[in-house]
Amino acid sequence: MQVFKIYFKILKKQLTAIIIYCVIFITITLLSTHYLIADNTEEFTMKKVSVVLVNHDGDSEFIKGLLSYMEQYVTFVDLPDNEEARSDALFFRQVSYILTIPKQFTENFIKGLDANLTEQIAPDSIEAISVDNAINNYLNTARIYIKYHPGMTEEEINNYVNKNMIQDTVAKIEQEEKDNDIKRELYNKNYFNYSAYVLIASFIIGVSTVMITFHNIDIRRRQIVTPISNRRMNFELILSNLVFVMIYLGVFIAVGYISNSYRSINANTILYWLNAVAFAIAALSISYLIGITVKSKKSVQAIATSFSLGFAFISGVFVPQEFLGAPVLKVASFLPSYWFVRANNDISELTNYNWKDISQIFGFMIIELGFGAAILSVSLVVNKRKRQQTN
Repeated sequence: MQVFKIYFKILKKQLTAIIIYCVIFITITLLSTHYLIADNTEEFTMKKVSVVLVNHDGDSEFIKGLLSYMEQYVTFVDLPDNEEARSDALFFRQVSYILTIPKQFTENFIKGLDANLTEQIAPDSIEAISVDNAINNYLNTARIYIKYHPGMTEEEINNYVNKNMIQDTVAKIEQEEKDNDIKRELYNKNYFNYSAYVLIASFIIGVSTVMITFHNIDIRRRQIVTPISNRRMNFELILSNLVFVMIYLGVFIAVGYISNSYRSINANTILYWLNAVAFAIAALSISYLIGITVKSKKSVQAIATSFSLGFAFISGVFVPQEFLGAPVLKVASFLPSYWFVRANNDISELTNYNWKDISQIFGFMIIELGFGAAILSVSLVVNKRKRQQTN
């Protein structure tokens, strides 16, 4: 395994640059991913709605129970007791909802008579829906208990309704867990999509630089007189590159897993990892081909930047694929990064683990591996011809 040892000796000289790139790219990826998660968190966070209460019914026990339940969803705002002040507050969006409880509301409600609350809502106020739902939820539940258990006191009605709301709390906890699952998938999708940019750039910097050294014409001439065959040398070089790439990828995956606040190892997580391995092999093949065709180490940096950015922009890494035009996607389909991103997008939406849903994802991974195999075959042909030219 002489070639294997020499490979990592050469790689050791590039270790500082590789670590710097690794840290920079991972930092950029984490910042971008956390920003996207924070930007979408508002979709999952229920904000309390500012509400003005106008109570003409007094402080009955039933009204107290209703208002206590509503405090989970609203913030009651005190305003001067006049219509003009309330209308101004609603117009200038200081409040979103004005709730008016009419006289004898409690008495009529318990007797089963017509009893309605009055509401005023700011124009286009979507959040007011949560207030309506909370009020209807409480009153509808109370109506059921009053209908089937007549003669209950107001306090007893509140107690029964509150016990029923415990089930609602369980549903909220389940919804929160569901929201965490959504956030985890969103984080993983963005993190691994960005990794297409990171891995291409890092592998070209690492692999191509070492391969340029091995394919220096003077080194190749020395290899001719060595007892190591070309096949053996190619095997050890490919193995060395594969070990480096898997170590690098392992670090990247570990950082992504640890940094995810909603992390858990499930079927989706494993599929993300498998997809990353498939893409890493394709990226390795590209880096290997560049390393045996480019003659100058100075040009590696420019190639790494242009390839990684070019692949990222047209494959859906920086701009979601649904926003890219059909001609762009047609061109991108000839790149492994396009299929890598498509697989990540499908994994993020995966909820049923039947073969029909999973087979398409594995199909994308096979395409990525197909790119890797095709590019590696070309690399071996190019490598063989270059050795023949040396002879």
